[in-house]
Amino acid sequence: MRSGAYSGDRYLLQPDVSSIGRHPDSVVCLDDVTVSRRHAEVQCTDGVYSVVDLGSLNGTYVNQTRIDEGAIEHGDELQIGKYRMVFFDGSQA
Repeated sequence: MRSGAYSGDRYLLQPDVSSIGRHPDSVVCLDDVTVSRRHAEVQCTDGVYSVVDLGSLNGTYVNQTRIDEGAIEHGDELQIGKYRMVFFDGSQA
């Protein structure tokens, strides 16, 4: 996590789909009003990662561009509500 109350935190994503949102069952739980309960998902298919906005109020951004769905790569910045995080693909490290 690059900014926000969780700055410095790291999250291990699930092998297929990882939820991001305010809901406590989310893989990446971000407890803030700028984050929807079910905000976005990170999906991995055949080693290719993508992020999908789930109809959130404040949107999902990849490298400062608002997206509905899009590929993400090692080093890309995701913004969910007021939180900014960097995607690290462990196979690239």
